[in-house]
Amino acid sequence: MWTLMKALALRLVVGRTLGGLLGTLLLVVVPVAGVLKIVGLPLLIVLGVVGAPLFLLLAAIGLPVLLVVGIGGVLMFLLGIFLTLGVLAIKVILPIVLVVWFVRRIFGRTRGSGTPDVGASEV
Repeated sequence: MWTLMKALALRLVVGRTLGGLLGTLLLVVVPVAGVLKIVGLPLLIVLGVVGAPLFLLLAAIGLPVLLVVGIGGVLMFLLGIFLTLGVLAIKVILPIVLVVWFVRRIFGRTRGSGTPDVGASEV
């Protein structure tokens, strides 16, 4: 079983370019980290929970330790930036969207209840 998992992970790494591998890993890791961050865990704990399996996967493939630490460190750095900017965006954009929605809902009702507009005269 271990050999099969190692072969599948190696096939994933060899079959794709480095950018494709990083994109695939971030595609899997970012939503999990986002959910953990929304639940309320601190950023370092989220990065640790998400980073441990990532480091183990890179080490199980058979990459040198320096390469594993380098790639894993870069991925954790990027994930930390994404989480920080995502939380900041939610804190700034969500109130704006809610206020705009609330104002449209209130003023939409008052505009719709008036008398209908009289169009151009019919010929």
